[in-house]
Amino acid sequence: MIDKDYRESYRGLFREALIMNMEGFYDEAALPSYTHHNRLMSWLFWKRIDVALSMAGSVKDEFILDFGCGGGVTFKYLSSKGAKIFACDNQFDHLAEFVSDRLKAGATIYRTLSDIEGIRFDKIFALDVLEHVEDLDQILNMITRLSHDRTCLIVSGPTENLLYKIGRLFAGFSGHYHKRNIYDIEDSLRRKGFKRMKLKRLFYPLTFFRISSWMLPNGQA
Repeated sequence: MIDKDYRESYRGLFREALIMNMEGFYDEAALPSYTHHNRLMSWLFWKRIDVALSMAGSVKDEFILDFGCGGGVTFKYLSSKGAKIFACDNQFDHLAEFVSDRLKAGATIYRTLSDIEGIRFDKIFALDVLEHVEDLDQILNMITRLSHDRTCLIVSGPTENLLYKIGRLFAGFSGHYHKRNIYDIEDSLRRKGFKRMKLKRLFYPLTFFRISSWMLPNGQA
């Protein structure tokens, strides 16, 4: 799904953004990783997105929310497949708007989930964002409010194991803003009654990231 041309189109935009801002500003949007000179490092971060989009299946004419969208790395694919794109990021919304405009993706960008009204999404992406939020329980409640009984939630997050932490140092940022790891996030989803449908590990047994799809508990939406 994500080929060299796809990656290069974003790398050019991200390099522009990195030049226009102070060093470290876009660390938590993973721009240093997506544009990293180490091809293995860069490929790993793009692979997360490829797996997540694969889990989403068909998105034609669907309402899609990318929560914590950062640099909007899903936008180009979703736009090409005819999705109605909505995105939310309270720190990098300006970056998402910049990317959407340059790619002509037509994404509607919000700063917070509470700003979104009157929409129930078919697919919701929460890719490497839930480890950052202060109140995960509140965010999951908001995601539920924006879902219907067939909504698919696709989550990615870091394992925070030793190899992962070493990799972050090579990527150029520390990860000290993380409040939890992907195992904590998955446990919270289970406690909320979400049912896991698919799981992909990158790369088992030395897993850096876990990407999974979840369905809402019956009757909750």
